[in-house]
Formats: sequence, structure tokens, C-alpha cells
Amino acid sequence: MKNFGGSFNFETLLNIISCLSTGGGTDNPLIPVFLNIVKKLNAYKSLAVEFLNALLPVEKLKIRLRVQDKLEQIDSDLSYGKLLSELGLSYIASCDSSSKLVKGKKFEFATLGLYLSPASKSGRNVCGFAGACKAPCLDESGRVLMEKRGGKQTIQVARLLKTWLHEFRLDLFTKSICHEIRKASKLAKKKGQSFCVRLNCTSDLDFSEIIASFPGFQFYDYSKDPNRQSMDNYHLTYSWDSFSKGRLPFYRQALERGQKIAFPVVKADLDRILALPNTLEMDSSDLRFLDGDGNYGILAIKETGNTSQGIRDGFMLDYESFKKAVAWIEG
Repeated sequence: MKNFGGSFNFETLLNIISCLSTGGGTDNPLIPVFLNIVKKLNAYKSLAVEFLNALLPVEKLKIRLRVQDKLEQIDSDLSYGKLLSELGLSYIASCDSSSKLVKGKKFEFATLGLYLSPASKSGRNVCGFAGACKAPCLDESGRVLMEKRGGKQTIQVARLLKTWLHEFRLDLFTKSICHEIRKASKLAKKKGQSFCVRLNCTSDLDFSEIIASFPGFQFYDYSKDPNRQSMDNYHLTYSWDSFSKGRLPFYRQALERGQKIAFPVVKADLDRILALPNTLEMDSSDLRFLDGDGNYGILAIKETGNTSQGIRDGFMLDYESFKKAVAWIEG
């Protein structure tokens, strides 16, 4: 179906239907198609699509205010299932929902992962210490990149709605994610699997209260937040960002805390870099709490559409720039 550009909402669809009806009568075969779209596209998804297609900051701000108003009207006692139905979502977080998380199955782990709209894409920054990683963010890789190239926004819309729920109705978000953690852990146990949770797959938020409420479950994250602390059931890997001088104390602090630093590197130099001392590969699984020795974790970069900018900005490294980074941190 044709991808109509610009602001795409209920009014737009109804106008299209009206135009189709004029002169064509009710027998126009496209009318039921668009009516079906109107039925399926709920109010929240409509606002999310408008937001993603809006060009001006003032337009995005107005949409956010409409979203906030709608979310604040939701009853605090609304059940988990009815909340998802209201938002048009299938889940908030899900198990083994990406090519990286699913690798944990090789180690008999089920991994519950939460994907939000990263950085400031929702209108609120959920990656407070992000820098050079913004442009080549992995949010634009994999299925999202394929959808984008196909003119679709399904995954981006869902992540946007979840991020807004976290921002404007933290009570409902927390209740929902805790429900999903309990549900997923029971299913993993039934399958004979171990269970773990990564709440910051595409964000860098403080979920310490949720983590503390599940002391028996293993949580883990990558983070650029120098103030984030590990917990007994929370493993942290620090993330490389760039050669910015202000980052150096954070890299050194992470190593002093016993945290590893994860580096994205170009695939062509992957084997050479892994041959260097004190390195370890991080591509075979995402289960960072199972990592062995080595201070510097190596991840092969993924195509995001902005990979070249990530290399130019010093976020994604080749062999020589990786050696330079290690010497700089250890110097």
C-alpha cells in the first residue's frame, strides 16, 4: 500500500476515504481497506505515528502534551491486559526478542529485554550520558533498519509508546514490567531454563528499585552512566563512547570498580583486536555476567545506516584506534 507522507492520523485517513467516496460512490473497493486501517490504528498509535513524522519541535511538543493528557486519564487500577489493549501493544518487555538476546538460549538462559526509544527520540532523553553513540545507535539496526528501508514504523511506534508510558505513567509501567518479570521467570522455570533480565536494551535509565524488588533474579546492563552502581543481582558493563577528555575518568573508574568496558569495532579488524592482551569477545552471547577474564569486551559493529559517522566520531574503532584507546585509558 502507498505510504502517505507527513502527518498521518485519523483525520487524514477519513479525508482520504471522503475523497474516495466523492464521485466513486460506496462501491469504491479502497473504502473498506481504509476503514479497516482506522479501526486497527488506535489513538495512541496514531499519535506516535504523527510524532515520528512531525518535522518541527513545536509539533512534537504538542503531540507529547496530548499523549501525556491521555495517559494521565488512565485508571491506576487498570489491569495489565487492559492496559496493553488500550495502548495497542502486545507486551512491554519480552523474552529473547532480538538476535542478541536469543543467543542466551545456547547457555540455557531466557532473557527478558526491554526496548525503548533511545536518547531523545521520544522527546525525553533516556540516555543521559550518550554522546558519539547517538547517530549509529543500535536502535536503527536489525529489524528496525529493515522496516525503515521498507517505509514502516511498527517497531519504532511500539518503543515510543513504552517510553511515553515510563515517562508519564511510571506507576502503570512499573506494575506492568514487574508482572512480566514474574510471568517470564515462571515460564523459564517451567522450561528448565535459567532466567535473567536486561531493562536497558536501548536506554540507560535507573531501574534500581525494580531490580531491588527481585533479589533472586539476575539483571544486567551496559551503561555510560558513571554514577550507576552494580548490585548483588545487577551486573554492569561500562560502554565506550569516544575519545572525549571528559570520558577518561569514567573509563578508569569503571575498571577500578571491576567493570569491563565494551568496545564496538569494525568487523575487518575483529580477529586482530581479539588477539591483543586483556580482550574478550562479547558477540557469542549477551550474558555479560558470565564473562571471563579481560578488561576490554569486543563487539563487532552492526550496520545502522549511520555506521560511517560512528567511525568518524571515534565511537566505532579499527585496530589502531582501539590500541590508542587502551593506551589512553591505561596511560
